[in-house]
Amino acid sequence: MIKNKMWLALFLVVILLLQGCSQEEKTISETGFVIGTIVTIQLKGTDDEAIMEGCFDILSEVDSWMSLNIESSLINALNDHAGQGPMEVSEEAFYVIKKALEYGYISGGLFDISMEPVIDLWGIGTEEAKIPSDNDLNAALALVGYDKIILDEGSLSVDLPEGMSIDLGGIGKGYAADLINEYLKANKVTGGIINLGGNIVIMGAKEDNAPYRVGVQNPFETRNDYFGVVEVIDKTVVTSGIYERNFEEDGILYHHILNPEDGYPMNNGVAGVTVITTSSIDADALSTVLFLSGIQDGLAIAESMEDVECIFVDEDKNVYLSQGAKDIFSLSDSDFTIVE
Repeated sequence: MIKNKMWLALFLVVILLLQGCSQEEKTISETGFVIGTIVTIQLKGTDDEAIMEGCFDILSEVDSWMSLNIESSLINALNDHAGQGPMEVSEEAFYVIKKALEYGYISGGLFDISMEPVIDLWGIGTEEAKIPSDNDLNAALALVGYDKIILDEGSLSVDLPEGMSIDLGGIGKGYAADLINEYLKANKVTGGIINLGGNIVIMGAKEDNAPYRVGVQNPFETRNDYFGVVEVIDKTVVTSGIYERNFEEDGILYHHILNPEDGYPMNNGVAGVTVITTSSIDADALSTVLFLSGIQDGLAIAESMEDVECIFVDEDKNVYLSQGAKDIFSLSDSDFTIVE
């Protein structure tokens, strides 16, 4: 699957999650690179290799239709069809696109899957990352507008305006995590950890019905460095922040979470936000929505939604918690300060 050094780094991170597991209980673990990220899945109460293989088959199937890096993917076909009228898509693609548009409306357009031309210009996360020219950026922004996408539930069709292209990267890992969770439950697996590159799903509780302790990503360090811990049972924990996919030029850090209003990385003082809820597709989208909304508006959005908690970190390492998060979060790094 992956090289030993990479596996060792992942193993050290998941120790926190696995503390308290019985040595006698059957377990199985697998790590690989799929859907554009490092994936680690650990299952309790089973050592069935076929079940684990099924998890990775699900990820490969999602990647086959959702990835912009696979030329034959459905999303690439849909983007190529833009301006030519409605195109029928699969039921799962329609569901993810519809869910993404719902968060577009919830966020007032801050979450926008039609930002792909702007994302492509910046190239953040690739060797070609650069600051685009104003002319190129304005031309790309003219193609953006989630509210111009027309869905027809009866025919499962999607109609994109001419020149538009969409990217489901801001919601896709959450969808895949939910699919695996449902698949495992259908196969009578009730305990485990699904980690899709930081999109974490906790299945069940520890043997004594105690919660799992999940590290909350430090947005100023590389992935798997945490500044605090949340205690959860049957929850998903998803973080968006400046730590992942960025580049620096002339002393300025440019991260990958772009503001649809001007096309630049959002500069609102937020360094990272973690969402804790029950649905990973919702947590995936919400982590971006809350980041782009800013601390006060983001906290208000989270408080208005049922069973959604969040943890904000600003650029000065101040930590802001939703009401429910105060009961499950504990700080572990003294460089950070909780703001009451």
